[in-house]
Amino acid sequence: MAQTIPIGRNWLNNLLATPNFTNSGQFGQSQYCANILIPQYKNTIETVFKDTINGSLQTECDKIDMACNFTHFGLVIKFSKPTEIKLYDENLHLDQGLCEIISDVGPVIFKNAYFESSIRDDGHRNRFPNFQFHIDRSAKQETRYSLYTRNPFDDEQKYPRTSSTLFIANIAAYLQGLKQLSIQRGSFEAPLTSIQLFDKTPIDEFIGKIVLEQPWDEPLETGEIAVIDNATVLHASYYRDAARSGYKIGVRYLAGL
Repeated sequence: MAQTIPIGRNWLNNLLATPNFTNSGQFGQSQYCANILIPQYKNTIETVFKDTINGSLQTECDKIDMACNFTHFGLVIKFSKPTEIKLYDENLHLDQGLCEIISDVGPVIFKNAYFESSIRDDGHRNRFPNFQFHIDRSAKQETRYSLYTRNPFDDEQKYPRTSSTLFIANIAAYLQGLKQLSIQRGSFEAPLTSIQLFDKTPIDEFIGKIVLEQPWDEPLETGEIAVIDNATVLHASYYRDAARSGYKIGVRYLAGL
């Protein structure tokens, strides 16, 4: 029987106290390592967009009623061996502890993890447009969380993927839109739902700074899972090789408790 990994506010607070270091733990018969993926995210946004921000970052957020709460961005939990985990219940409600973590750090990624066979192929499969950052669900919809999966038992998904998924916080996407003149200050209402970004700018200089990349490139037959809240984070595909768009990733939508 799959078990829910015991993560929540207290667990996260310990990790956030030392965001540049690895937090190790035990889950069943497997050890895991947890790492913040982009420490000091808010500070980096302020630095990258210092010529775009009008006043302070908080003032910019307040003007358009957009959240600006990611001091750090992204969390990865990697298991030492293939591990079956449970992240939501039979009513498609995401674990409360995981919801709290997502509200604080945005995308949460699990590596070397998979679901039990009865739900492994739930949802549908999708291939996102290249650099078209968007949300899957409105914040008003109950199932506002998107969960993406690479199934290690699937004949196609067991192989490393040739395209990545990119994640960016709403406020960073907004500022990049202003910078590249895709949107104009004063004619914009939050939240962003879809915007083309970085298609004319070298993306690699932003990855690991204001954009988080989930490459789906763990070795053969390795499960990978990523979860986001569409109310605060946008996502897109990144085709590093334009001729190889990669297979469709698993997608399902979940509600909070």
